[in-house]
Formats: sequence, C-alpha cells, structure tokens
Amino acid sequence: MSKPQMNGFANGFAPPLNAASSRLRCGICQQKFSDPRVLPCLHSFCSACLRTIEPYAVGGGADDRDSGSMSVLNGSSFSISVKGRDTTTILCPSCDIEVDIPKNGVEELPSDFIINNELVIASLNQEAEQILCGLCTDNVEGSRAIARCFECSVNLCGFCVQAHRRQKKTSVHNVLTLDEARQKGVGRVSQPVVCAVHPTEELRLFCQTCDKLVCRDCCLAEHREHECAFVSTISDKHTSVMRELLNQTEPNLDILRKALDGIAAMSLAVRDRAEKVANEVQQYTDSYVKALLMHRDALLDRIDQLREAKERNLRMHRVQLEAILADFSTACDFTSKALQDGSDVELLMVKPVVMKRLQELNHMKYNVKPKEDDFMKFYPKQPAGMCNGFEVFGGISAKSVDPGKSTAKGEGLYVARQGQEAEFAVTLRDRDGEQWRRGGDDMKVDIIEKNKNAKLLRFPWLRKRCNKVAISDRLDGSFHVAYTADESGHYLVSVSVGGQHIQGSPFTVSVKPKWRSHTGVFHCCTFCSSGGNKDISCGCGGTVTGTGGYKGCGHGHIGHPGKPHWSCCGSTEEKAECTRPPSISKHVTV
Repeated sequence: MSKPQMNGFANGFAPPLNAASSRLRCGICQQKFSDPRVLPCLHSFCSACLRTIEPYAVGGGADDRDSGSMSVLNGSSFSISVKGRDTTTILCPSCDIEVDIPKNGVEELPSDFIINNELVIASLNQEAEQILCGLCTDNVEGSRAIARCFECSVNLCGFCVQAHRRQKKTSVHNVLTLDEARQKGVGRVSQPVVCAVHPTEELRLFCQTCDKLVCRDCCLAEHREHECAFVSTISDKHTSVMRELLNQTEPNLDILRKALDGIAAMSLAVRDRAEKVANEVQQYTDSYVKALLMHRDALLDRIDQLREAKERNLRMHRVQLEAILADFSTACDFTSKALQDGSDVELLMVKPVVMKRLQELNHMKYNVKPKEDDFMKFYPKQPAGMCNGFEVFGGISAKSVDPGKSTAKGEGLYVARQGQEAEFAVTLRDRDGEQWRRGGDDMKVDIIEKNKNAKLLRFPWLRKRCNKVAISDRLDGSFHVAYTADESGHYLVSVSVGGQHIQGSPFTVSVKPKWRSHTGVFHCCTFCSSGGNKDISCGCGGTVTGTGGYKGCGHGHIGHPGKPHWSCCGSTEEKAECTRPPSISKHVTV
C-alpha cells in the first residue's frame, strides 16, 4: 500500500464549498484552500497563492536591500519588499502587517492544520462530496472511498476496507462508512504530519535546540548533536506555555470590545446632544422672520460641523480599535482552536509562530478612552451681528480656552531671588471668563533676559521638574509654576496657551542678588542704652570713637539709641539681609 496522503483525499477537494463555509476559502484566490500555510500574523493562504509572489523576491542582495515591488492577485494587491538574501517581507492581504517569508520560501511556513482538518470534516459531512480512496494509487472508478479509518486518518475504498480489516495491525481500527460518519457527525479529525525532507517519516520528535519538529532521520543527520525528545514526552510543557500566554492575551478581547461599545455609546451621545441643541435653536428661531430663519440655518450648519468633526474622530478611533480587535481575535481564535483540536505534533508545529504573535500583541499599546466628548452648547443671548438687516443672537460653542481671559498671579511674576525658587499660579478661563475645568492644555512658560535676544530659560509643559522651570497641571484648569534664576537681573516671563499670551503676559520680574548673611553680632549699644554710663562696656568690646575713652559701641553706627542692631552693618532688623557693601571686608564677629 502507498503512504496515506496528508489530507486523506486524492486530488484535493474539488467540489466548491457553500456560502456557510466561506472561512475555508483563501483570501487571495477566493477558492477553497489548497495546502494552506500560516503567516507570522496567523492569517492563512494557499501555498500556491503565496508562491506566485516569490519571483519578485529572487536575487535579493546587499544592493537590493531597500527594493520593493507590487503584486496583484485576483483584484487584491499587496506590497513585497526584499530586505536581503535571507529575508523577504510582504504585507499580509488581510491585516496589512509586514510579515517575513523564510529564506527557502513558503514551504518553510507551517501548514494550517486547523483549516485542513475542517476541510476534511466539511467534505465528510457533505453527501454530495465525491471522495477518493487515500490508499489507492490510481484514480479509477473502483477507488472511490466508501469508508474512513479514524485511526489512520485515511479514506478507504471497498477493497482497501477489506484489506484493512484482514491485517492484524489494523483489524481493530475504528472504520466507519461515510454514511455512518455523516449520520454520526464528524467533529474532529487528526491527520499524520510527515517530514518535508524525509517524506516517508512522520514528525514524532521535537528538537528543543532548534524549536522545531523533526523525524527520526533528521535526528540522525543534521540534528545529531541537538537535544531531541519524543513529542509525547514534552508536549505538555510546551502546550502549557502556549495556554498560559493565551490566558494573558484573551482579556484584551473584552477590553477592546468594551472600548468599542464605549465609542458607539459616545457616538450616539454626540448625535443625541447635537439633536437636542438643534431643537433649542429651532425653537428659538421659529419666532423670527426670514432673517432669523437664515440665522437658524447657519447655526444648524455649525452644529453639523461640530458633530461631523467629533464623529469623524470617533470613527477613526473605532476603526483603529476594530483593527486591533481583529488582530487579537485572529490570534486568540487560532490559538484556541489549535489547543482544542490540534494533536501534540500539530501544536508544536505552529508553536513558534503562535508564541511570537501572541507576545507581539501583548506588547501592543492602545487607547481605550474615546478621543471625543459630547460637549456642545447653545448660547441664545450671544450677539451674532446682522443677518439680512436684522440684529440676531445665538451661537454654538464647543467651549475652548480663551488666553485673553486667562490670568496669572503670584509674587514670582514680579520679584525673585537669585538661586531661590520663585512661584506663581495660572488660571485658564473660557470666553465667558469662567474657569476651565479640564487639564492637559498646552500651557508654556518662556523666561528670557530683558533687552537681550538670547533666551536664557525655555522649557515646554511637563509634569515633572525640568532643570530651571517646573509646571504642574492641576487638571482643573489651573497650573502651578516654579522656577529658579541662576543670575540676578531683569527678566520677561511669557505665559502662553496654544501659542497665545494670557492676560498681562509678558510679566517683568526683578531678580535680586543672592541673600547675604550677617557676619557680625545682633546686640544693643550699651553706651546709648545705659544713658551714657561711661563705665559699662559694650558686649561687642568696641569703644566710642573720638575722646573720653567711653566703653560704648565703637562700630561707628549712627542712630541706634538703645536699639538692638547688627554690628556688621547697623541694621536694626534681626531677620534681614546684611546691607554692608561687599567691598568692606572688616566685620566684627564678637
């Protein structure tokens, strides 16, 4: 007897599939799958369809590393680029993701055993399907299959059924007629996987060094020094890793579905809000004559513009999330079916591409919060100018920050000290002067030295401290700004929102020199405070200059009768900066 064919049928599956089996059609040729191969993105196509693009990738070298071409198959077009001699990149016709074709062509891609098995099941369950014997070598009339051995996964004609039952090795196999199989309903099949290098050998071992299935002859040849083990002994370890990664990936399906539901709900809210505002406009303008009706139409157009802009952004966000959801669904469905229906050999065959794809998806970032809100407001008393000779009122606002109404306050807008942190607060307001209640606005602070062109400090909006300027968004329409000047002088502090100055900007700030500490002693003048007692000595040890040898304060300070003062500069304020000129170096520090 000849070796059973991979799909269990002679000449493939000729009869066309019905509409319910559209998922068993190739996305390129739109025909029933023939030898389907799995791309790294987990989408499958006929190997013949994928091979039609290989001539574009032949002969790639170092000079052709950036070259590319376009292939058109049955109305579907996708790009092909040659990265080098060993790597060919195509865009998947289903998801437009760049995928690499192995250096030896599509034959190195794993077979899609899920689709192959479903094709077998579909054909077995269709009475009109003409199935040929998988053991007979000639397609003669007598080779039409009448039964199937579910142990060998092969279809048998009458002669082969008798031979199958006569042989001691196969006499106990589960052989059912095709009619019995259809009545019972075939739900799962398992087919042998043979080595592409040694077609007479099944893939029963797994090379853990190369992470691929091998046959006995492969282990004795190119995998001689590698760590190989029988599939039955290590399949549990590898499938458990795949199952754990699938469990980590599946929650993304619910997150993405809920995000899409949120976008759909927000889209309805935008539409409902637009309709409500339009009704307000309608009620307000119905009492007017032709001029007011013209103004009403203008307002409705404005609402439509806002609605269309919001819906357009929501649609774009929805399309992005739907594409991501499709990627996750494809990967999770494929992996789930593989784990449910695949044999150990089949699971290990697709394990590398499945693991890589699931890991790629788990690292994918996406935003689940709708990019738009449903805010729109009608202002009936807002002057709208003249319309057809009549003064009209009413405007539509989507609300935005008005830099001219926004304010800033704080000592740091006017005075600062060199080397010390100065601060001020900024409050954003809308066109009505009301405080803006949201965060995330593009607020910038520029600090430049006055009367000089070069900017000393300039930093964009950041939550964390950035060198000399730190801006904290309080997420309620206000900001806290702190800065430190390295040098004294006069500076201009420019505060802008969306590229426009706020009210009062730019502000002039005077940066004073660093705080100078006292070098003397804060004490009272004993001579003055004692009423002129010549026998009382000053705590600083000084004497009155001139005559008499009085033991009072001899620092030469004027105007401190009985008041405590600093011996270094004469200041009567204890917590104050020393005012002694830096050029005078003699300080009493008693």
